[in-house]
Amino acid sequence: MDDIRRTTISFSGLLTREEFDEALTATGLFRRLRWLIVVAAVLLAALSLTPSVHGGPINVGLLMLALVYGALGVSLPPLLAGRMFRADQATGEKQAVVDEAGFVVSRGSEELLRMPWRTMHRSYETERVYVVTGRLGWKANLFIVPKRLLTRTGETELMGVLREAPFRRSNGRRTQGR
Repeated sequence: MDDIRRTTISFSGLLTREEFDEALTATGLFRRLRWLIVVAAVLLAALSLTPSVHGGPINVGLLMLALVYGALGVSLPPLLAGRMFRADQATGEKQAVVDEAGFVVSRGSEELLRMPWRTMHRSYETERVYVVTGRLGWKANLFIVPKRLLTRTGETELMGVLREAPFRRSNGRRTQGR
């Protein structure tokens, strides 16, 4: 199996919450969102305190808005992750096929996602999952493969093949085994 594009791997199953959370952590999907919200909160807090340095009153409205942004920075990413997981579970068990065209995820006869090789950007490997990210137009895609679903001999070589694929592979600390 020297090139994934010459073989076909198919599997089906559901993600567990732990696998889903591990994939999101590995990709850092919400890290930028959290930092953007925190930076906005700090800027609003600084703007609210600026008049008091010159002897004016503190802008309580901006200070309250900064506190709201700070609370959003802490609570929004876990809420979004939970909502994403519930939406994924609501679609039921899915089948995936990896072949020369790329990744195809379907439920029954309905195709949910088709991700050609040219749209894939990065791959990650963690203790429990393989993750491939890509972009189709404006939509970012996350393809999560639980290692427990890859039981046949050729399927367990998936990550070795992904390492040789033309897209980048993450070497970050988040992708190392826990």
